[in-house]
Amino acid sequence: MSEALRTALCAAGRRLVAADLIGAAEGNLSARLAGGTFLVTPSGLSKAALEPGQLLEVDAAGQVVGGAGRPSTELPMHLAAYAARPDAMALVHAHPITAVGFTIAGATWPGDLVPEAAVTLGPVAVAPFATPGTAEVPASLSPYLPGHDVILLTRHGALCLGATVEEALGRMETLERVARMALVALALGRCEPLPQAIVEEVLRAAGKAPRGAR
Repeated sequence: MSEALRTALCAAGRRLVAADLIGAAEGNLSARLAGGTFLVTPSGLSKAALEPGQLLEVDAAGQVVGGAGRPSTELPMHLAAYAARPDAMALVHAHPITAVGFTIAGATWPGDLVPEAAVTLGPVAVAPFATPGTAEVPASLSPYLPGHDVILLTRHGALCLGATVEEALGRMETLERVARMALVALALGRCEPLPQAIVEEVLRAAGKAPRGAR
């Protein structure tokens, strides 16, 4: 299981780079292991060429218990998310350009513009700016973690939670695509979310719980 997760995290890192959701050594990914520890990407390495053996295993206190190197500086954010959400099995933190651009502009997140936004993303929270790599980041996310799978970090990036690495990654990809759709719609003059009744209909059709029922 651990080897499969290592492979999935490295593959996800390459997809993030290929989709221009991160660059250089940006971003970080993690997954929960069965024994109560976590796999996390190391600090300072590009995700484009990350190998499974370079991932670190850390405990709930953030201590490295397997592997060589230093874990991502955003490890406290990951650990806080896992503590708040026992259902989360994987996390992806990236820097989606268009989605982050909305926070730089101080624009309201456009909401459920298309069915995949409602089904894949759910409500998107926008956390206030916090200095990256500090305890401010998990503190800024704390109010939003219980009820959101996708959180935008103002002027920083986004955090996506999932039951699998693929689900967390898919949410990050969808977040940026919805942001791009919103940008085009705004340029064309009109950007309105789906009516709530339609959102509930879409969720029912997809076998999802009604909005607000976690």
